[in-house]
Amino acid sequence: MIAGVPALDAAVVILYLLVVFGIGAALARRASRGTDDFFVAGRSLPWWVIGTSMVATTFAADTPLVVSGLVARGGIWQNWIWWYYGIGAIVAVFLFAPLWRRAGVTTDAELVELRYDGRPAAGLRCFRAAWFGVCQNVLVIAWVMRAMAKIILTVTGWGEGAAVLGMSAEVAVVLALFVVAVGYTALSGLWGVVVTDLLQFALAMFGSIWLAVAALRRLGGIGAVAGTIAARGFDAAAILRIVPTPASLAAANPFTEFLLLVFVVWWASYSVDGGGYLSQRLFAAKNERHATLGFLWYAVAHICLRPWPWILVGLCGMAMLGTVEDPETYYPLMMRRILPAGVFGIVLASFVAAFMSTIDTQLNWGSSLVVNDLLRRFLWKGRSEREYVGAARIAVLVLALLGALASFAVTDISAAWKLILSVTAGVGSVYIARWYWWRVNAWSEITAMAAAILTTGVFALLGRSEAMAGRAFLEFPFSTALTVCVSVPAWVAVTFLTRPVDRRRLEAFVERVRPGGPGWRRVYTARPDLVPRPGGRRTTLRIALGLVALYSSLIGIGRIVLGSPKPGIALVLLALIAAAGLWRASR
Repeated sequence: MIAGVPALDAAVVILYLLVVFGIGAALARRASRGTDDFFVAGRSLPWWVIGTSMVATTFAADTPLVVSGLVARGGIWQNWIWWYYGIGAIVAVFLFAPLWRRAGVTTDAELVELRYDGRPAAGLRCFRAAWFGVCQNVLVIAWVMRAMAKIILTVTGWGEGAAVLGMSAEVAVVLALFVVAVGYTALSGLWGVVVTDLLQFALAMFGSIWLAVAALRRLGGIGAVAGTIAARGFDAAAILRIVPTPASLAAANPFTEFLLLVFVVWWASYSVDGGGYLSQRLFAAKNERHATLGFLWYAVAHICLRPWPWILVGLCGMAMLGTVEDPETYYPLMMRRILPAGVFGIVLASFVAAFMSTIDTQLNWGSSLVVNDLLRRFLWKGRSEREYVGAARIAVLVLALLGALASFAVTDISAAWKLILSVTAGVGSVYIARWYWWRVNAWSEITAMAAAILTTGVFALLGRSEAMAGRAFLEFPFSTALTVCVSVPAWVAVTFLTRPVDRRRLEAFVERVRPGGPGWRRVYTARPDLVPRPGGRRTTLRIALGLVALYSSLIGIGRIVLGSPKPGIALVLLALIAAAGLWRASR
């Protein structure tokens, strides 16, 4: 044994790390040519690279833990806390991905001053860079590091009070993760991120599928797993539901929670238009066609292909281990129980891959906001490209350090997910409107963000009071719906109470991006030389077919792996028909 891990397994992990760092070193020179290469890979990536990189990025070390934990806490249906994002993803494929690529920016914060004008736009750009690039980014890095530390501590058997190299095991693990995170990300920029993401996604999917199949074989198949879950005192019928049973709409229950996620939260979320770290991949695409196809591949792989191995491992963990103190440890505990030497090393390396594929993106994206939208724009103007690349590498180091320190404060990973969604609730509506309505201005976005943050803070304070503690409307996603009821009217009212964006800025934006819809009719009428890109009913049809294909595939695959092949195959066939219709409508 080497520090709690068999030598063969440790060798597999070390070999993987050497390969990844070798790739980073090989691409370091290319990334050093300038910020365009460091942050957006020279805007030269094909669709399959950017799509796979997006999927790898959202396949973090925390994701299998959270998913298996959600299954144990309430059932498979609880994964709608992130499955709902597929709605926004399909909408983004056809409405926003081409617009992001045509905008030609380096960060989503830079779009603010392309779309708006004056001091409010400059202030909003600065705030977005600080909030998303530093504050929110550090929280994401922290929970991903925390998840990976939890995995390592669980699979190695290092208990509380254990020491490694003269320090506590937890500190030693986080320090090692910090070094790994900073290493090749600082060297190779987005070039290294996307190239290693291809390897990381393949390895991570291989590892999760292997573990799920091995666990099912050990327990005798999904039927035996369901029977054992019921015998251990769990409500097996509720656990195995993919969609909650319809119930009263007047009370808080799984069904009303599901409805809020699929009808409200998806468009209220800050990521509804594909912004953030995902838009960075769109900026790096060869052209808008590659951006669109890349986002479509991401949506399918993210929602339909990845989750079922994690869910199966969570179910097998409940059957084999019964009730555990922390349901998010089912996944690493099953790794330890099921996998033989060598295979265990491959699956552990797949977790390292998942960790690195998320951390490298967060660090590169965060440093792009710090350098492009804080330093270059406000604090450190007129420097050479070499100096800005150097600053980006320092930013990577600082963000990783802050994330490592913050990881010690994260105890519930799913709670951190919900916090991010809560403090940005309602912002998605203004993000949609800024692409399709000329009247939106910087004050609109500022108001939406401020209202969401303040309302979330008020709900948090109310939830701590004895009189209001435990009230469902103060908890996610019900609190999100109430936040939307505050933030949306607030930003719409402020929009009409403040001056519109300067006409010349609007015309410049339309000339570059060519958004469609009636919301820009005033600008196109004033500039008959500008012609909007076609869309309309055909785009609506594409979105509808895409949603049918996506969710029929998700539920159909789920029915098959959970032992109901006939309805599962029927849903998969429906998905194929919808996909064929989508292909025909897109010609």
